[in-house]
Amino acid sequence: MSRTKLLLKKRRRRSIIGFEMIRLDRFAAEPLHDQLYRQIRDELRSGSFTGDACRVPSSRILAVDLGISRLTVNLAFSKLHAEGYLRSKPRSGTFVAHPLPETFLTADKPEALPQIEHRPRISGRVRAIPDHREGKQFDLGALDAGAGVSLVPGLPAVDEFPIDIWERLRSQVLAQKGAHLLRHASSRGDVDLRKAVATYLCDFRGARCHPDQILIVGGMQQAMLISAMALVDSGEPVWIEDPGFHRARRGFV
Repeated sequence: MSRTKLLLKKRRRRSIIGFEMIRLDRFAAEPLHDQLYRQIRDELRSGSFTGDACRVPSSRILAVDLGISRLTVNLAFSKLHAEGYLRSKPRSGTFVAHPLPETFLTADKPEALPQIEHRPRISGRVRAIPDHREGKQFDLGALDAGAGVSLVPGLPAVDEFPIDIWERLRSQVLAQKGAHLLRHASSRGDVDLRKAVATYLCDFRGARCHPDQILIVGGMQQAMLISAMALVDSGEPVWIEDPGFHRARRGFV
């Protein structure tokens, strides 16, 4: 091998970031891919990687060095790619992104301006809402949820949510669609999600429906508001349950 090729090979070896400080705890509650993602991200934030010293090891090499599966490394890498910390070059490898995402999150603080008091402006529609409860009566966060079974409406059992499965599926979807998910889509909701809902309703609920008949909304309140606007004219009387969903009235005011 010629002297030039030897120098290039040595330079290439030195250009790889080794991540020798990574320590994974297999007994921790945090998944291994999250630990790996967090430690690589923190090292990239604190280091200075420029020029040829910005290539990271391949997923296969890093998996062997850390004694973990390649899938675990790929999950961490996909999250770093999605957040803008890594970038790939065809037939060259994976490199540290330049600039890092933190560059876009730091900005000069504007000069403090004198405070000008304004009287709050409230529309007549809001003033006409018959539900006068306010303040902490609508604050149903974790601090107000006691131990045991809770029958408070709108307070889901978040402790039963499959976080690990959600993270794995989220990483897979982002790896497949990438930045496409960040663009504006159909106002009726993602077409793949509507197809999946239609398939579920046909197979398990016996409903005959088409994805074009399904509308994805942000929650029950939005669904009720859209239904009210579609079915009820202004000034028409509406019957609702009492007691019932205390925010339902806002969709009919």
